[in-house]
Amino acid sequence: MSQFKPAAIDGENDPRINDVVLSTGNINQKYIVRDIAFVVECFEADLFDPAFPTDDLFLTTKLKLKKKVLEYGANAVINCHFEYQQKERDGKQLLELFAYGTVIQFVQTTIG
Repeated sequence: MSQFKPAAIDGENDPRINDVVLSTGNINQKYIVRDIAFVVECFEADLFDPAFPTDDLFLTTKLKLKKKVLEYGANAVINCHFEYQQKERDGKQLLELFAYGTVIQFVQTTIG
């Protein structure tokens, strides 16, 4: 566990990471399913603190999903689900983040 702060992760500087698609729904493009991706993080943080940076909440979680896509040589994660759980343990506020979805690879098609 660590204090909440978006941190660099391996692969973040890979220029291909910007081409990876994350979608909470399906997409209108032909693809093959490669696998299911799941990532989890735990931070010492209080989501309900007014000073908490909610804009960055799933930043590293999304980057971790994208990195898994690159490891498969795939293109996207579709039907993504993002969840959180706020807990108190040993007097500390803990924030657990979960994300999962279907890793897909686009299929090239030709007409004619």
